[in-house]
Amino acid sequence: MNRRAFRTSFMIVVSTLAACDNDEAGSLSLPEISPPGWLDVRLTGDPGNSEALLFEVVGGPADSVASENHRVFTNVQTPERLRVLLVGDLTNDVVAKVWVPNPSELDRYQIVLEQVAAGQEFQQEPVSTYSLSLEVPARR
Repeated sequence: MNRRAFRTSFMIVVSTLAACDNDEAGSLSLPEISPPGWLDVRLTGDPGNSEALLFEVVGGPADSVASENHRVFTNVQTPERLRVLLVGDLTNDVVAKVWVPNPSELDRYQIVLEQVAAGQEFQQEPVSTYSLSLEVPARR
C-alpha cells in the first residue's frame, strides 16, 4: 500500500470515529432490555390416555417450540400466530417450551387449545376438560 492510500484510509477511519457520539441519555440500560427466552406450556386437566394437542400461540412473535418428551410440529399462521401440534403421552406438567423475543411480555401472549386426541386412533376429545397456560419458567 502506498503512503497516499494509507493516509486516505487513516483519515477516513479518524473522521468516522470522531463523528461517533456517546449519547448516554439515549442509551438503554440493562433492565430495559430483556433477552429472548423460553416460556413454558403447562397442561392441566385429565389427560387420561391423551396422545395429541393442537393449539395456537397468539399475540406476539414466537420463534420455535421444543419438548423433551413429545414430537412437535409447527406452522406459522401469521407473524403473531403459531400453530402447534404436540404428539406423545400427555401429563399434567410442562409439555413444551415456546421461544419468544421477550419473555417479560408474557401478558401479551395467549395460548388457545383447539383439539385434543386420545389413543392410537386419535379419537377427538372435548377440550373443556383441559387447560393450557403459558408461564415464565421457574428459576432452577
